[in-house]
Amino acid sequence: MDLTAFAVSFLGFAIMYAGIIMARKVDSKGSASVFRIGGIFIGFMMVPMLHTALGSPVTSAEISGKYLLGMVIAGFIVDFFVVRRRG
Repeated sequence: MDLTAFAVSFLGFAIMYAGIIMARKVDSKGSASVFRIGGIFIGFMMVPMLHTALGSPVTSAEISGKYLLGMVIAGFIVDFFVVRRRG
């Protein structure tokens, strides 16, 4: 397990999920969509930017993408079945 790839993926996923959670706290649908889209975009773009800044090898970036995909799938399942919607 590549610890650098996991840490970078976890940071990207945390930013994505933070955008989704912030979108639930606002009342306006327009603001909510901006938070969702912005959080997801910044979270996805954070992964290659951090690997470039750290000078990681290409294999580490590839593994990081696989970790991020697993985290996103697990996060979607938990969010859909466990987390309660704002009522």
